[in-house]
Parts: sequence; structure tokens; C-alpha cells
Amino acid sequence: MMKNMKNDSCKLSQPCPGLFLVEDFLLPAEEQKLIENLVTEISPPFKLASFNGTHLGKRWGVHCNLRDRKVGHPENPLPTYLTSLVQPKLNALSNPKLRTWSMNEANAIEYKKDRGHFLISHVDDRFLSKEAICNLSLNGDCYMTFTRVKETNKGLSSNGGKVGDVVKVLLKRRTLQILTGDARYNFSHGIKNEDLMSSSRISITMRESPLTEKINK
Repeated sequence: MMKNMKNDSCKLSQPCPGLFLVEDFLLPAEEQKLIENLVTEISPPFKLASFNGTHLGKRWGVHCNLRDRKVGHPENPLPTYLTSLVQPKLNALSNPKLRTWSMNEANAIEYKKDRGHFLISHVDDRFLSKEAICNLSLNGDCYMTFTRVKETNKGLSSNGGKVGDVVKVLLKRRTLQILTGDARYNFSHGIKNEDLMSSSRISITMRESPLTEKINK
């Protein structure tokens, strides 16, 4: 429920079941500093990626091996410029899904519209990461398309709907989106190139993924 996400400085909305948007989650100066750190950071650098679409990407934190169904120890630690800024703001939202949530995995994607970049419609892994997934939109707006691919799981609240239903959501720059429940498990999400509203857009997706591997000594 939205009453669990009180923050007087932010505009809150719930465009589809389980999806919460927090507009102006960052101040303009905070967004600019975050972008500067992302772009100037030498390691890891942005690299051309083709997983779930074509774009530039980098990642930090634990490694989720989707093929072997394992979560291994970090290859690149989460940057303090991200955790020190974002984690306290997430905790301040008082969302029950985030009360004990602590990111240990994050990835950044940069989309260049003139290069044809896009995000294939997909559902994030349902088991390796915990329920809540948080995503920050930076440097530009876009429309993200949510498509229902499954009926509501037992025990998840829902506003109804059937497989194939589509919800197109405007993600403004500096907006935080939180995927839980239906939006997390029963909707795919993607971004078409024509739905990028600026020449460049950056997103940061944050997860909590419990380790499944022990340290080898």
C-alpha cells in the first residue's frame, strides 16, 4: 500500500500491481554526481553488452550465475558513491519490503538512442534474488512496457488482469522504481528503442541476492 511509503519530498505512484514509483528520489545535484562517478570510474568500465538487449553495461557485487543457479562472492565491490547515497534513502521510504533489504548486487546500463539500444522484455530471475528489486533512472526519461506473463501467484495481492495485459510506464529521470509482487514475478518489462525519450539514459538496478557459495580457502 502507498501509505507504507511516506516521503513528503517525493511524488509516489503505483501504475501496476506491485510496482511503486518514487519521483525525484534524487536531487539534481545528487543525480549529476552519481552520473559523473559512473562515467569516470575506471574499473569496472562500461562495456558493450548483449544480455537482454543491446546497450552499455557494468556490474558490481555478488555474481549471480543463472546457468548454474548459484550466487558467488563479489568480483567488483559495490561502490561507496552508490551505497552511501542510495541505501539510506531507500531505508527512509519505510516500505515494508525494504525494511531489512540491503543491496549486495547492482548493475548499470547506459542506453544510446542513436545506436539502437534497447532492453528485451524479460522477467528478472524469480529465485536467486529477494523479492524487492530497485531501479534508478538517470540522465533521461523513457517508457518501460510491462506485460503480464503469468496469473497472480497465490498469496500475492493483485488488481486482477489477464495474461497479455500491457501497462506502459513513464520513468522520469531521478525516479526510483521498486518491483514487488505481481510486477516482480508476473509481469515482464522492457524498453523499446523508440521509447527512449532522450539521446542517452542510464539506469542502475539494485538487488539483494543471498550467497549460495562458500569461500574456497
